Amino acid sequence: MLDRIDRVLEWWSRALLALAILAGLAMMIHVTVDVFARTVFHSPLKQTNQMVAAYYMIAAAFLPIAFLGKHDDHITADVFTDYMGPRLRHVLLIFTNILGMAYMYVFTWQSWISAGRRTAQGEVLEISGGYMMVWPGRWLLPIAGASLFLCLALRVARLLLHKGVDEEHHSRIPDA
Repeated sequence: MLDRIDRVLEWWSRALLALAILAGLAMMIHVTVDVFARTVFHSPLKQTNQMVAAYYMIAAAFLPIAFLGKHDDHITADVFTDYMGPRLRHVLLIFTNILGMAYMYVFTWQSWISAGRRTAQGEVLEISGGYMMVWPGRWLLPIAGASLFLCLALRVARLLLHKGVDEEHHSRIPDA
């Protein structure tokens, strides 16, 4: 059962990562075209800054967190854990992942409430020549938060069952 959930979360986290990469690529193209139009034609594109802030940056920054959580590739500080025994390190790993789940639960819950409120209000930004809808970008945060929560929950389940989780943290990264 855990392996099936693992495959689904792997597919989902990779899909979110692909969307983040596409958002980063779209942002680069959009900004490049804007700079070109502003420099050559003295006519910048409308809403470039708003699109970058409301959609591209949110997608690029938050959508990959499920992939990072799934593969345990977040930033870590192993100064103290390197000196711990494997049993204590295992308990600490369970505790920190549960703590991460608690944080992501609150993050997802609050961003869901905020996205719902902004959607109901029909949130827009004023741009030259009109308005731009920005409420759809608000839903990227609860999607990313819930995805990381599920990845951490799977990790905790594997740690508690001692299934498929390496004792050695980041064993694929060589020591310096």
